[in-house]
Amino acid sequence: MKIILIISIMFFCNLFAENNYSTKSNWLLETKTNEQKFKKIQKQFRGFDLAMVEVGYRFNSFYFAIKDKNYDLAHYQLDKIKKTIENGIQRRPKRKNNSEVMFLNTQYRAMYKALSTKNLQQIEKEYINTKQLCNACHIAEKVPFIHVIDPIYRWQPIQ
Repeated sequence: MKIILIISIMFFCNLFAENNYSTKSNWLLETKTNEQKFKKIQKQFRGFDLAMVEVGYRFNSFYFAIKDKNYDLAHYQLDKIKKTIENGIQRRPKRKNNSEVMFLNTQYRAMYKALSTKNLQQIEKEYINTKQLCNACHIAEKVPFIHVIDPIYRWQPIQ
């Protein structure tokens, strides 16, 4: 039995060695011109969708920070959400108008002010408004199938 195991291990080691299996990739370093490199980098950053992935991640932490009454963390995540949306606008300028009208120049300030009061009733009211405006923005941007709900599980081991 041990001999079969040893032979099997040797076979698989040899198989991977012969196929030059490697995780090494120089996809950017081997690109010839700076223009080609920048195009590849820009492609990796994508558009507004990748910014929204980060917003969703931070929104989860923001929600639980409010539930935990950790208003410093909630402020921190709200600021990072704002920055992420601003960065997303750089990559996809056509998202600017709705982002500014529904969040950056309006609801961000209202939510920030509510968090500063540390009044849970006011914070929860503005949280609901924030979530509703996220969904309104998704409708305006023609992605109504993306519907923001209250998270059930924490994605980060922080409180």
